[in-house]
Amino acid sequence: MAAVTGGVAAVRWAALPAEVRARVDEELSRERYVRALGLLREADGGIGISLGREILHWRLSPAPPDPLADAEALTGRVAGVDGPLLAVVAVRSAEGVDLLVTGADGTQVLTVVDAATAPRYLRPGEPADGRPPGEAVEAAAEWLGRQAAAALGVPFRGNGIGDGVGVGIGGG
Repeated sequence: MAAVTGGVAAVRWAALPAEVRARVDEELSRERYVRALGLLREADGGIGISLGREILHWRLSPAPPDPLADAEALTGRVAGVDGPLLAVVAVRSAEGVDLLVTGADGTQVLTVVDAATAPRYLRPGEPADGRPPGEAVEAAAEWLGRQAAAALGVPFRGNGIGDGVGVGIGGG
């Protein structure tokens, strides 16, 4: 089932006994939604219909695609760029920072780092907490872009996305 964070639903779900969670998931896999809701309410009398529906919706929601967590997965997306690879480039966009790979014959988007994905891309032990969102996005894009560039054996170019922010994104 879904592995996304779900606020109150996730907290209440985690508090249920493991056997209840397994039975609810089994009922959901068989599309027995009313029975799953009944199991929730039997296990925790404080779960009303509204919260129960929220928990079930959270459990049924597909997990978002895993963001690319390492250079190997990111560089696996370099299909379709003809000719030799020249660089990994970070460019500001409306969504955040686009990481592109450029080749002699074109450019391909590898991924977009935005406020939602930035914390997952920051170096281990470097929390995004307390950083302005733009700074976290740029720091994460720099780190991920440098990893991808190193894995591909090409330079990384930040195209000045860190100007005025102090995150050090720069050329190769």
